[in-house]
This record gives sequence, C-alpha cells and structure tokens, in this order.
Amino acid sequence: MNTITKGGVDAFVVYAGVEATSVTLKQLQEEPLIKRIILLMKGEEPCPFEGCEVLRVESYHASSTFHKAAAMLESSYGLLCRANSSIIFGYQAIKRMCSVIDSVDCAVVYTDRYEVRNGETIQHPTMDFYYGCVRDDFDFGSIMLFSSETLKKYSQDNPDADYRYSGLYDIQLYCLRRKRIASLFHIREFLYTEEEMDTRTSGEKQFDYVDPRNREAQKERELVCTKHLKQIGSYIDPDSVLEVSVDRFDFEKEASVIIPVRNRVKTIEDAIKSALSQKTSFDFNVMVVDNLSTDGTTDIVRRWAEQDARVIHIIPNRKDLGIGGCWSLAFNDDRCGRFAVQLDSDDLYSGTDTLQRIVDKFYTDHCGMVIGSYRMCDFQLNTLPPGLIDHREWTPENGMNNALRINGLGAPRAFFTPLLRKIGMPNTSYGEDYAVGLAFCRKYKIGRIYDELYLCRRWEGNSDAALSPAQVNRNNIYKDSLRTMEILDRRRLNEYWQAGVGDDQVNLLLEHQLPKWETAYGNYEKMSDVSVREMEIDGCSLLVQFNSARIVSTGANVDKDAIRRRPCFLCDVNRPIEQINIPMLNKYHLLINPYPILPKHFTIPLRHHRPQRILDYYEDMMDITSQLKEMFVFYNGPHCGASAPDHMHFQAGSRGVMPLERDWDTLYKPNLSLLWPISEEEYFEAMELFLAADNTGIYSLRGYLCPGIVIITRTPHANKILFEKIYKSMPVEEGEPEPMMNIMAWTDASADDESERVVSVIIPRGKHRPDCYFKEGDEQMMVSPGALDMGGMLITPRKEDFDKMDAYMGKSIIQECGMSLDEELAMVMRFKGNGN
Repeated sequence: MNTITKGGVDAFVVYAGVEATSVTLKQLQEEPLIKRIILLMKGEEPCPFEGCEVLRVESYHASSTFHKAAAMLESSYGLLCRANSSIIFGYQAIKRMCSVIDSVDCAVVYTDRYEVRNGETIQHPTMDFYYGCVRDDFDFGSIMLFSSETLKKYSQDNPDADYRYSGLYDIQLYCLRRKRIASLFHIREFLYTEEEMDTRTSGEKQFDYVDPRNREAQKERELVCTKHLKQIGSYIDPDSVLEVSVDRFDFEKEASVIIPVRNRVKTIEDAIKSALSQKTSFDFNVMVVDNLSTDGTTDIVRRWAEQDARVIHIIPNRKDLGIGGCWSLAFNDDRCGRFAVQLDSDDLYSGTDTLQRIVDKFYTDHCGMVIGSYRMCDFQLNTLPPGLIDHREWTPENGMNNALRINGLGAPRAFFTPLLRKIGMPNTSYGEDYAVGLAFCRKYKIGRIYDELYLCRRWEGNSDAALSPAQVNRNNIYKDSLRTMEILDRRRLNEYWQAGVGDDQVNLLLEHQLPKWETAYGNYEKMSDVSVREMEIDGCSLLVQFNSARIVSTGANVDKDAIRRRPCFLCDVNRPIEQINIPMLNKYHLLINPYPILPKHFTIPLRHHRPQRILDYYEDMMDITSQLKEMFVFYNGPHCGASAPDHMHFQAGSRGVMPLERDWDTLYKPNLSLLWPISEEEYFEAMELFLAADNTGIYSLRGYLCPGIVIITRTPHANKILFEKIYKSMPVEEGEPEPMMNIMAWTDASADDESERVVSVIIPRGKHRPDCYFKEGDEQMMVSPGALDMGGMLITPRKEDFDKMDAYMGKSIIQECGMSLDEELAMVMRFKGNGN
C-alpha cells in the first residue's frame, strides 16, 4: 500500500463521456493542489485524455473500486468526482474543502451546490449528516473530499467488503462509527455547479427504493445497514420482538377508520364513502378529524355524520394540530375501536374487504401493527409508476432493522389501539407515520399484507408532489432525527437487556420502587401487621398466614374464558405505569410483587406473552436462582397456583421464611433418598455431565408431608438435564398442558468445600385446589395452594380461615393437592424404567 505524502489531493473522476469529463479535467489540471488525476473507467474503452491515470473498474459503486482507490492514494486527500455531467468548480473551491477538512479533522467533507435544471441555475443545498443518517440515499452531491487516512483505514479494516452496489454506503456507515467530532462534515457553501440529469419530481423519486428493478441493490444495502446496527449495538434481534394478545380489553367498536382532513372538499366524500362501504363481521366507526377546514369540507363531513351514526365528526378546539395531532385526538377518544386504521382524505380502500382483512391479520399473526400494500393511481384510478407498492423488502427476520434504512413502511397502516395510546404519535404533518412505525417495530410484531388494499391517488394537491431541494432537506432532516432518536433508543434497550442482575440490584429495586407506587407501598407496610402462626405435625413445621391482600390471587378465576377476557397483567403494555422493572437473562423482567407474601417478594415474567410451561424455561429458572443467592425462586404450574397461567413467569422471595427451605439443612437434606446415580452406568453418565461431586444427583424428598423430587447439581445446565429425565416420568392429567407441579429452588453450599450447589425441589401435584375450597358456609376454606403453600406456608386471605386452620387441616390440604405415595412410586418406576 502506498504511503501518504503530506499535502495535496489525488482526484478520482468518474468518466461521464468525452465532452463532460474534459470540462471537469481541465479545471483539475489547472488546480495547484491536485497532484494526480485518476480517471475511473469501465470496460476497455481507451482513455481519450492525456495527463491522467486510468483505474479500470467493474462498477463505480462497488467496494472493489474503493479498495483500489485507497491503494492508489499518495496525497493527504482524495477528491471523488462522481457526476454524470460536467462540473464547474467555484472560486478556490478545492482549497476551501482542503482547509475545512484539515481544520475539522474529519473523514469526509461535502458541500452545497448549484444545479442547472432545464437551463435554469438554482441553489441546491444539502444537509448536515446526523448519527442516524443510515439511509442509503443521503445526498452528498457529486463532489466529496476524503481523508486518505480514512479510505486506507477503511480498506484495512474491511478487506472482505465486496459489495456490488454499496461501496460508498458502507464507507458512509464506517465513518459514522469512527471516533471523530464530525466524521462527515457539511460545508454550507455553494462550491460547484453541475447539470441535474434526473429531472423527475420529488414525488416520483421517493419510490425508487421499492422499484422491483432495484431489489438486488436494496437487499445488499440492507445487509450493510444491518451490519452497522450490530456494530453500534442498535440491532433488534427478531427473537426479542413481542407478539401481542389483541383480544384483551373491552371495546365498543372493533375498529375505527381514522381520516384526518383539512381543506379536501374534492376528495373527502369519496374517502368517507369508501370507509362506510366496508363489509365486516364486526362493528366499526369512521372518525373524521376535521382540522378547521375553510373550503366546505366541514359541511360535507357534518352531513355524513348526520345521516350515518358510524361517522364521528371531530373538530379540534385548537389550531396547532398536524396530521399526527389529529390522529392522537382520534385514537385517544373513548369512541375509538380496538384497532385504529388509516385512510387519508385523498385516498380510497381498494375493495370492500380491506378492513376485514386488516383486522383478521391482527388476530392470526398476533401483531401490534398491520401494514398493507397500495397502488399509485390518478383520479380515474389508472395506475401510475411504480404501480403496486408492497414493501416486500420487509421480512419478519429483519424488517424491524431495515426500517431504519428506508423512508417509509407502507400503507394502509393499522394499530392495536392500547399500544398506540402508549407509544403516541408526533404532532407533525410529515413523518409522523414513520416515527410511530419505528417505535412499534422496535418491540412489537408487525403484520404485512402484500396484496393491494389501498389506492393512493396522486394529484397536484398532494403535499409531497413536487418539493424544492430545501423542502426535501427539511423532510429528510426530520426523518434522520427520528432515526437518530430511534437508534439511541434501541441501543439503550439492548443495554438494558444485557445488564446483569444480582442481589444488590434487587434490593435497590425495592428501595426505589416502594416510595413511587402507592399500592405496593401500602401492602408492604401492612406486612408488619400480617398475622402468622406456626404449627408442628409429623416432625414438620407449618406456617399459616392471614393476608387479606392475597384474595385477588387466591380467588382468581383461571379458566380459559376468564383468562381470555382480562388483560394480561404481566405484559408490559398492561402493567401499572408506576411499576419499575429491571432485566434478567436478556428475556425476563424483574418486578416487585405488589401483593407480597414474603418480606421481599418479586415476580419475574418473560418479556414475551407465552403460556406458563416450565420445560423450555427450567434452565432459566436455575440461572436466576444462581444470580439471586439471597432469594429462593419458585414456579407455579398453570393449575398449581399460577394466577397468570397465560404468561410464563417465576417468582422470587426472601429465604428463611418458607418452612421447607428454612428447615432444609436440619430436617430434610439429611434424609434425602438417592435415586440417581446409583448404578455404575449412571455414575459414568454423571461424570460426563460434570456432576460427580458430593450430594449431586436426583433424590426423593423424605420426612416431609408430601412426596417430592430433589435435584442437586453444580450448574444450572446440569440441573436442567436431570430435570428433563424426571419430567418425562411425571404423569400428565387429561386436559393439562404439562405435568402438574410446583418448583422451589435455591443455592446451597457443598459440605466438602463450600462450593455452590443449585437445589431444586419439585412437588408433583394431584389437584389444583382442595375440596374445602369449593364447599359453602362454615365448611369452606379459601386456600388455593401454590409453591409457598406446598412448601409449608399456607396463605389464608380470610380471617375466619386463618382462625380455623390447624396443623392437621394444613397437612390434609398439602397431601390432598400433592402426589400420593403410590403415585410417587409409579413415577419413580417409570423414571428407572426409562433407562435412567
């Protein structure tokens, strides 16, 4: 690689034909700062000029071109001239660019320019480069001055970069990642003039990225952008995207078509008719937000509202609303339906089934947002280029990341209203849809419909039909600012999930949370007044606690219909606004339980709404146990005490309270009966699993009130392997999704060397609730056992039950809901018969 000589510029000029290129070369040859001129040419056409070198390239956009250019650089700077026409440099333009790049110490400088368009010279300002400028169509202009050090360093750091269309785009993002004050610096001066070759309007250019002819290039640029997002920590893993249970909450209307409008007297009636023509299996309304129209639009909307009760005419009481503000007014209205669906005042739905198909998509795909496809057309509905805009660049695997690169997500857009209310929408009339779309896809699943649902009618009245360069810049600046905010939000989100949690953080959570949440604070204060009585029976201790706050859980209706009707209180969208959370294992939230049983009581829900099933999450439970050494962690099966059987979660709480854990070392650990490993073959398997150590293995719980299985290992992973052996041997009751069980886990010290062991106690269940729960009058005992109850800590939310509870009754409830000795024997026989 050539060494850099201090000072001067090596100019790389894209060949644009003899006439245009000769004009550019003549000026460069007369510029004292230019030390070498390298002409970039494709093919074998001989160079028609003297005084310049030739660099043969396959493509002006390819990575290979920039690698070759970097290798040829000898001067301090490299000037890239990539115009398709002649360039006229302004007075001392190159000197000015060199001065700025030297002063700012940046990677690249670019400037404003003049443009000759249809014989008229106009100003073409460009815009500053933001941290969020990850789109691939940023307008740097045709002239860019690079630091040679930057290009050589790029080539050195990215030797495998081999993009056909995205060489400059990859460098653009590389410069963003470099630790410079301003990696790509905008000189706000008009330093050259070029002829504009693409004279299409802004309204025509804006759809280039969805043109099928550009699909190969777009896929490549998606790869470049995704790599960048991963390197800066803003990549969203598709596994982290949440499905949404849209059947939660009660709404009077299933859907609302939202039409913001101002002064569209020619089109508003067509839009209203299109909305009302929808044929659906549900009730819907049409919310027209008439933003103080002055051209007769108001009269049309009023007339329709008077003749059809489905039309809701909303007139704002303020004058500062943009399109986003009008939307916010509608979706925050109590009359808004479960789903808020877009229809712009210029546009139409393609058919009478559009609304039905959108709503169906929410339910089948469990989406937070649904986006359809639209066709560009004129007022006679004749198709205009590029025709159908279906955004097939979106994929479930990477759409949420690629969304940052492109300029829009499509139409019509529809939202699950509770999430839209939580996320909100900017009060702007440009980019508000893009902002909310980025926020949705950061966390929630997006459903796509690739068939035509919508007609986007283009006419001279469209707000984006033919914008000036300055107007285009304003729009791009806004969207790039949205990208900047979104990239930073995504990085913070990833940092949040990657944070580790231990006992210190858990204790701090309790300190910070209680003063900010009145409900939780009050219930924790009442814990000091909770009545507790200890009893002895058969050599075991039992506790009975009177805790009236637990009536919500003890009396919870957990049948399928009841679960379906109520909002899931463990999903983040439904949790109280006061509730603070901290991350665990990159996929759980640690939350204070606002209705505590233990002095410190936490709930640990999965970030995804998944049903309560232990098998796939057991190792997570053991990992959490290893992190929270001052706590014990417990699991209630879906019909074994879980008041949210529809959402996977664990709980954790203070050690030294529940009798089974509190008395472990003295009463139960000494009496364990080894089940595995026993045979020589089993010991060899244990050695392979790194389990061979004191007291590691699978045991029967002895000396307790009901049967149990105990697993003790060095590591969470080993514990999971042994649990899978037991799980396959446990009985599954008819209609149950998994074997009925409660699990309690904590860490223990080895008797030999004090090294850590993970202890897991599995209590197989025979019943959900005891018979006394369903009796009436004085015979009823409202006790619905979960892990704590089965561990010897019986919770009674009613004072009369607390007073009646004695040791014999407590033992009877535990034994009735647990597994019988005969059932335990059958389970152990199955376990041994499975080859374990």
